Amino acid sequence: MKFLLLNDYDVPGYNLKIGGGMTIRTSDASGETSSTDEVDKGTKGKKLTVSLSIRFADEADLKRLIRVSEAKVNGARKIYTITNKTANTVGIRQVRFAESFNWPENGTLRQWDVSFTLKEYLSNPERVEQREEKPAPVAQTSEGKATEEERPAETAEAVAEPQTGFEKFLHLVDQALA
Repeated sequence: MKFLLLNDYDVPGYNLKIGGGMTIRTSDASGETSSTDEVDKGTKGKKLTVSLSIRFADEADLKRLIRVSEAKVNGARKIYTITNKTANTVGIRQVRFAESFNWPENGTLRQWDVSFTLKEYLSNPERVEQREEKPAPVAQTSEGKATEEERPAETAEAVAEPQTGFEKFLHLVDQALA
């Protein structure tokens, strides 16, 4: 049974092969010991690698497939509902084109050997994570005594020194000119 549907688009070609994989992220939690403890960092979305062949005579099929892979909605890569036995068996419902799309010529067989990657959108682990209640934030408290507010340093008021007769004269001249 050879078919791959993305929404209502029937992916053209022959020799269709689909493989898959997923990344399970972990981190070593053993520190400097010989323990094998790990910290689970989540299961990332699954990826499908698709390969197929399109005859040179069917060049319109290749053009259309490339347009489908480039499609965007509101600036983001278009999301497709996938219908394929391999994808649906492992729980993949929606995908988008990601990472690579290649179509080298195979001159011997007069065809393009097409390969591309489809990445799962809204994976099952992601759906479960969204449904889980997030823990309420914990208020931090501290035991200790409050410190006093800092007060600006008090400045001494200027003390007027007695003026000499000449300084008094200059002051009067300055006020008259102003």
